[in-house]
Amino acid sequence: MVLTRRLDEKMMILIRQGKSFFHIACSGHEGAQLAAACNFKPGEDWFYPYYRDAALTIGLGVDSKDHLLASLARNDDPISGGRQLPQHFSNESLRIVSQSSVTGTQFLHAVGSALTRKWEKKKEVVYVSSGEGTTSQGDFHEALNWASREKLPV
Repeated sequence: MVLTRRLDEKMMILIRQGKSFFHIACSGHEGAQLAAACNFKPGEDWFYPYYRDAALTIGLGVDSKDHLLASLARNDDPISGGRQLPQHFSNESLRIVSQSSVTGTQFLHAVGSALTRKWEKKKEVVYVSSGEGTTSQGDFHEALNWASREKLPV
């Protein structure tokens, strides 16, 4: 939890120095995210995070250096090669799926992934998260309906 708080602070310093251009902090969310990370199997389960899930991704095994490099948005950024906004996490080996900036779309993607897990009879679980503002989006409600109707592992 301390590491993610320090990362937030360092990224804000990089913005003030003009070395970075954008940051969305996860401060205050660390405990819940790290608890969630401890209950999943990175590389087996699937993850559809949102932009405040830095602590979750660190708990799953993403290196803090990767977070800092992503905040610089250069081609040596190991998360997206500088092609995605900072805090739009992805990691193929950990099965962290890259997200869109449009809030709520990750829920439909996660439900589709969970449906595949069910069809393939796999024991994998799908994690998806968002902020409270996303819960007013239609995508969120459609995904909840679909997931509950199909009894999906999401």
